[in-house]
Amino acid sequence: MAERPLLAMPRPERRTPKAGNAPREKVPAVGAGRQATRIGPKFERLERTLGEPERLGELREDAAAIVPERALVFEVASDMADFYRAYRGIPGLEFLGEDEGEAAPDDDFFIPGTDGEPREDKNVPRRFYFTIPDQTALRELVSLWNRFQRGENLGYGRTAWRDVFSHLADMRPWGPMDRLTEEAIEDWRERLEFAPDTPIRFEVEFWFRDNATRREQAERTFLEKLREVAGNLLDSAVIDAIRYHAILVEVAPAVIQDLLDHPDVGLVAFDDVMMLRPQSMVSGPVEGDLEDASETEVGQDGQELQAPFAALLDGMPMRQHQRLADRLIVDDPDGFEDEYGSALEQRHGTAMASLILHGDLNNADPTLPIRRRLYVRPIMYPQQNGPDSTREVMPPDRLSIDLIWRTFIRMYDGEGEEEPTAPTVRVVNLSLGDAKRRFAGVMSPWARLIDYLAWRYNVLILVSAGNIPDRIPLEDVAAWADFEALDPKDRQSVVLRAILRQRANRKLLAPSEALNALTIGAAHNDNVAPNGQGVLSADPYASTALPNLSSALGLGFKRTIKPEILFPGGAEHIRANSTHAPIEVEPTPIPARFFGIGVASPGTGGEANRKINMSGTSVATALATHNAMRILEALEELPNDASHPEIDPAYHSIILKALLVHSAQWDDETAAALKDLVNEGQRLYWEHERDEISRFLGFGCPDIDRVVDCAENRATLIGWNTIHSKETDRFEVPLPAELEGIAGFRALAVTIAWLTPITHSHRMYRLAKFKAGPGADKNFSIGVSNSKQQPSHNALGKGTIYHHRWEGEEAAEFVNNANLVLDVTCSPAAGELDEAISYAVIATLEVGQDVAVPVYERIRERLREAVRIRS
Repeated sequence: MAERPLLAMPRPERRTPKAGNAPREKVPAVGAGRQATRIGPKFERLERTLGEPERLGELREDAAAIVPERALVFEVASDMADFYRAYRGIPGLEFLGEDEGEAAPDDDFFIPGTDGEPREDKNVPRRFYFTIPDQTALRELVSLWNRFQRGENLGYGRTAWRDVFSHLADMRPWGPMDRLTEEAIEDWRERLEFAPDTPIRFEVEFWFRDNATRREQAERTFLEKLREVAGNLLDSAVIDAIRYHAILVEVAPAVIQDLLDHPDVGLVAFDDVMMLRPQSMVSGPVEGDLEDASETEVGQDGQELQAPFAALLDGMPMRQHQRLADRLIVDDPDGFEDEYGSALEQRHGTAMASLILHGDLNNADPTLPIRRRLYVRPIMYPQQNGPDSTREVMPPDRLSIDLIWRTFIRMYDGEGEEEPTAPTVRVVNLSLGDAKRRFAGVMSPWARLIDYLAWRYNVLILVSAGNIPDRIPLEDVAAWADFEALDPKDRQSVVLRAILRQRANRKLLAPSEALNALTIGAAHNDNVAPNGQGVLSADPYASTALPNLSSALGLGFKRTIKPEILFPGGAEHIRANSTHAPIEVEPTPIPARFFGIGVASPGTGGEANRKINMSGTSVATALATHNAMRILEALEELPNDASHPEIDPAYHSIILKALLVHSAQWDDETAAALKDLVNEGQRLYWEHERDEISRFLGFGCPDIDRVVDCAENRATLIGWNTIHSKETDRFEVPLPAELEGIAGFRALAVTIAWLTPITHSHRMYRLAKFKAGPGADKNFSIGVSNSKQQPSHNALGKGTIYHHRWEGEEAAEFVNNANLVLDVTCSPAAGELDEAISYAVIATLEVGQDVAVPVYERIRERLREAVRIRS
C-alpha cells in the first residue's frame, strides 16, 4: 500500500444555468490561432443569389457524412488565412475543417513568402468538402465557377463567390480523382514494381446509405463491374453505428495498371463508391533480435490471480513462456493459433503480454506482476514477408475493421446465444496501426469505430501512435563522422531540424487519431545503460523526453493533442545509409544490446525462458497498459476512511484514463530546444509555436510513481461524477493554513477525462467537451497562473482529456473560506447534447521543497474534519 495514498475530492455542488440565462455557445474560430473576421452587410446579398442560406448546405470535413449527388470538392491554392476570411463572407456556409492532407508546393499550388515567391518549406492544405442540399444549387454553383475560370463577370451580388473562387485551384463535383486515394496509387505502383504477377487486393468504401436496399443495390452493381474484369469479392461489412459500408476485393495486376492509366473510367467511375483504398496493412512490428535472447529469472510470487481487467488484441502469445504461464485467458474463436508454424513466430503477442503483466524486464527495481489475468484475443497470425521470413499481420482475406468490431461484440455482448467472453475488461491494449493509412485530417473508419466502441462499452482503449520507418535526409551533414563527433545536444538539434522539414510525412497511423482513445507515443527512454552502438549508428538525442524518430507525430483531428502521452519505447538509435552526403537516416531496426525495453520472447530453439530488447510505440502502449493496471491496484488498496475515495467501478475506465495523463508535463529544457527550432527563420504566433511543440511532446511523459503515491509536499485528490450539458460541478478543496501568505513555488494540476458520444452529421464530431477553471478567485487563492510550459489553452480540451497546469511563487491571501474552488463544466461541442456524461477529475497541489508546508497531511486532516461536520 502507498505511504500517502490518493485523497478524495469533497462532494461537489451542482450548479445549473437559470432558465432563460443559459450560456451561449461560442462559434469556433475559423482557423487555429487566427482571429475570426467580422463580415459586413455587403455579403448578405448572396442570399438572393442561390437562395436562402440553408439551401447552400455546409462544408463537411468527413466525406462519410455527405452523399455523392450533392458533393463538391474545393482545392485551395492560397494562404489559408485568406481563404478562411473569404469563406466567412458567405452566409449559410460553415467551414468544417483544415484539410484532407497536405501537398508539397509546386508552381501552381503554393503559399507565398513576403517577397511573393513560393515558400518551399510550407506544405499546402489541399482539399475541402462542400455539400449542397439540392442539385439545382449545385449546378448553378459549378456554372459560376466555370464562368470565373473563363474570366467572365459573375453578375450583380456575386462578389462573395468571386472572392472565394480567387483562392481555389479547382472546384468540382466529387468524381474519379477523389475516389482514387494517393495511398492507393502509391501502394499499387509499389506492388506492380516488386510483384508484377501477384493479384492485388484493395478496399472499396461506399457512400453510406441509410436504406439497406439502396446499400445492397450499390454493392451488387459494383460487383457486376468487378466480375467484368474477373475480380473476386473477399469480404464485405456494414457497420451502421459508424456509417461504414465497404468490401475487400482482389483483381489482376493488369486491371490495376489500367486504373492507373485511365483513372476516370472503369471501377473508379462508379458513383456509389466514395474511395478506393489499399488493403489495411495492420501488423505488430517486431524490433528485436532472437540471437540476443537471454534467460529471464522468474520468481514464485504466490499470487492469487483475479479476473481480467485488461485485454490484449494482438498476435498469439507463447502461453507456455515462464513469464506468461497460467496468467493468460486466450480466446481464439478463429483458430489463428493453428496458423503459427512454431513458437519463434509468436514474438509480438508474447512481448506485449509480458509488458502488460510485468513491465520492463530490464528494470533494475521491478514491481510484482499484475495480480489479474490477461484476456488475449488473437487477431493476427504469421504470413510470408519476403522469401525467408514471416510477419504477424491481420487476416489478408478479411476487412480488419470488421474483425475488431466483432471482437468487441464477442467480449461485451456475446455472439449468438453465447455469454460475453470478457465482461470485466475495462482497458483494451491495441499496439497496432494501419501502415497504409496515415492521418490526413479526416477521421478514418477505424478511428470512428474505436470512438464508438469506447463510448458504447465504457472502456479505455489504449492505441499506439504508430511507427514510421521512413528515412529522413540530414541536409546539414556532410560526413557521418562529423555528425557522430557533435555534442549530444547539437546532434539532437540536427535530427529535430530534419524531422521538422519532414513532419507532414510522419503523421499518426489509423486508428490512433480516435478521440475517445488514449494515444501513446514512444519516448526516447529505457533502462539500458549506454554500451556503444552499431555500425553507422548513433544515439540521436540528449533528451529522454523526446519521441523516438520512428514514433508518429501529432497533431490529431482539429489539432487535438495526439499522442497525449509518451511512455518509454527504448532509447532508439538511428542508422545512416552512407558515410558522406547525401546522408539519410532511419530508425535502427534491431535494438540488440544497445537499447530497448526488456520483453519475454521465445528463444531461437523455442525456449520458454528468454527475453530480448524491443522498441517502438507498440512497446510504449503495452507499458501504458501495465501502468494502468498498477494504478488500478493502488486504487483497490485505498484505506476505507473519510479522506480516501470509495470508487464506483463504473468509473474505472475514465479514472484510469485521467490518472495515466495526470502526472505528464513538458520537460523544460526539451520544450525550450523545440521552441528555438520551430522559430528558426520565422517567428510563430505563440499558439502555433506551442502547437508545434505539442506535435512532439503531447502533454508530456507521465511519472506514474507520483500518481500512485503522494508526498509530504504534494497531495493528489480524485473525484468523479455524471453531469449534463451546461451544468457545472463546483469542488472546494481545503488548503493548508500554513500556505497562506507564504512565498515560494506552488503548482496546481487538473486533469479531466471522459468518453463522448460522437456524431457524423456535425463538423465537430464529438458531442461533449469539458473544461476546468477557478470557481471564485482567479488565482485559486494560492497565487498561481497559467504555466507557459504546456499546450495552448485552446488545445487543452479539444479531445477527451483536459489537462491544465497553473504555477506561481508569489504569496497569496486565502479567500473562499481557505478553500481552492474548482469548477468543472460540461458543454455541447456539436449541436445538442442530451445524454448524461460521466467524468473523472484529478487535482494535485504541490509546493517546492523549500516551502515548509506539510501539504498532504493538512489537506487530509481538513477533509476528515469536513466529513465529521457534515455527519
